[in-house]
Amino acid sequence: MKKLEQLVDLHQANTRPVDTASIQNLEEKLGFALSDEYKRYLSAFGVIVFDAYETYGLGVPDDYYLNVFAAFSDLGRDPTYPKNTVPLLEIGDGQYYLYDNQARKLLVWATPNGGIVRVLEDGLEAFLIKHVFAG
Repeated sequence: MKKLEQLVDLHQANTRPVDTASIQNLEEKLGFALSDEYKRYLSAFGVIVFDAYETYGLGVPDDYYLNVFAAFSDLGRDPTYPKNTVPLLEIGDGQYYLYDNQARKLLVWATPNGGIVRVLEDGLEAFLIKHVFAG
């Protein structure tokens, strides 16, 4: 995630990196394993806030709207919410970008009752660069 780190530094985006214990605690609460790629994102950034873009993640209070588990708990009440996924970014109009930790793919998902709208080909770093820094 070197290029993403460079962009975060260049643009002085706000981040909240977390330690391994915080990531393990999240995995226990979620009930599934996080991919190495997603764990690297959390340990390097936690969340990324830049201009109008705010990613879900860790390093923020448990009840804060950007806390990934708080968002997961809320969105996961929808029966169409995909397994092994965590929210990354809100698109608007009930649509979210989700990260599938098992398939290591990004999904566009719609609620209520919209389900998976499409699967993106970008990896996590490329996705974050494109959608947070318009790169």
